[in-house]
Amino acid sequence: MIFADDAAVVTHTQEELQSLMSHFSMACKDFGLNISLKKTNVLSQDTVTPPAITVDDYQLDVVHQFTYLGSTITDNLSLDAELDKRIGKAASTLARLTTRVWTNPRLTTATKMAVYNACVISTLLYGSETWTTYARQERRLNAFHLRGLRRILGITWQDKVSNLEVLTRAGLPSVYTMLRQRRLRWLGHVRRMEDGRIPKDILYGELASGKRTTGRLNLRFKDVVKRDMKAIDINTQSWEDLAADRPKWRGTLTTQLKSGETNMMRASEEKRARRKLRNNNSQETTYSCDFCGKECLFRIG
Repeated sequence: MIFADDAAVVTHTQEELQSLMSHFSMACKDFGLNISLKKTNVLSQDTVTPPAITVDDYQLDVVHQFTYLGSTITDNLSLDAELDKRIGKAASTLARLTTRVWTNPRLTTATKMAVYNACVISTLLYGSETWTTYARQERRLNAFHLRGLRRILGITWQDKVSNLEVLTRAGLPSVYTMLRQRRLRWLGHVRRMEDGRIPKDILYGELASGKRTTGRLNLRFKDVVKRDMKAIDINTQSWEDLAADRPKWRGTLTTQLKSGETNMMRASEEKRARRKLRNNNSQETTYSCDFCGKECLFRIG
C-alpha cells in the first residue's frame, strides 16, 4: 500500500515513487520473499492523478479505499466509509447476542450493559481515538447507540420514553462523551511520549512549505480535540501542563466529562420542554387512531 498526499507529491515525483517500490521489491527478493501483486494496491489521497506504480512489469491496481489494521482508509479523506463498516459490524454483534444475552431473563440490566459496552461499543468505536468527526457523523453514531439501548431495554416508540431517560436507565453516557473521552485520553498519551515518536511528531509537526486551500477547510484532529476541550471546559492553552501528569489528566477528564454530560442532558431537556410548550400553545386538532391509540395533530384544523 502506497500513500501519496499533497505534501508527499511535492517531494516525491512519479519516478521517485517508482524507484522506492523497485528497491523494496529487490530487497524482498534478496531475503527470499515474494510480493503478492494481486494483493498489493495503490491508494492516493487528495491527488488529481493517482501514481502508476509497477512491480516486475506488473502495474499495481489503484483503489479508492483500503483496510489497514482494521480501519478503512479512503482516497477522499472521508470517514463515512469507516463509519459504515463500524456500524455494520456493531449491528451484527448486537444481533448475535439477542437470544443469549439481551432477551435472557436471568441476566440483570447491569450485566447486559456490561456486555453491551464490552462487545458492541468496543466494536462501534474501534479506532475512534484518532477520528476527526463532524457533527452529523457523531449524531449518526449516537442514533445507533440509542437504538441498541432501546432494543436491549425493551423500550418502543409507543412508550414515549425520551433519549435522556433511556441513557439514565442504561447507566451509560452518550456517544458524544465516549468519543471525547477516547480522543482526549489519546491526546494526553501522545503529549507524554518522548520526542521523536511518530504520533508526537505528526501532532506537533508543521509543513515547511505550502498552504491550505481557500474556502471551508476540512477539520483536523487538532480542531476536533480543541472542540472537545471547550465542550467540557478545559483550558485549551494550558492543557499540555495538565496532560503531562497522567493521574491528574485522567482525573480531570473523569470529572469534566461527567459535568459536560450533565450539562448536555440539561440543555437537551430544556429544549424538549420548550418544544412541547410551543406545540401545546399552538391551535391543533387532535385525532386518536382507532388501531394503535396514537394521537395525531393537525395544524390545519
